[in-house]
Amino acid sequence: MSHVIRAVYEQGVLKPLERVQLVERQVCLVSIYPEDQWREDFDALLKRTHRRTRRSTQQEIEADITAARAEARDKRRASRRAV
Repeated sequence: MSHVIRAVYEQGVLKPLERVQLVERQVCLVSIYPEDQWREDFDALLKRTHRRTRRSTQQEIEADITAARAEARDKRRASRRAV
């Protein structure tokens, strides 16, 4: 299972700000994205999204989101069955 957590960098060590579900000495991948930069990028993405969706009704947007979610869920289930 993957998830995003916040961490603080102190004295050469990244310290999670919340509990993580890892076993001792487990190797994992870490992607560094400073929170202020993430917030700036997210706000820019949100503005672009709002500009693009002004022409669509809320019902159309919700229908598209629901369909995309169902498609992603179906693909995830199919990939689990293939293993």
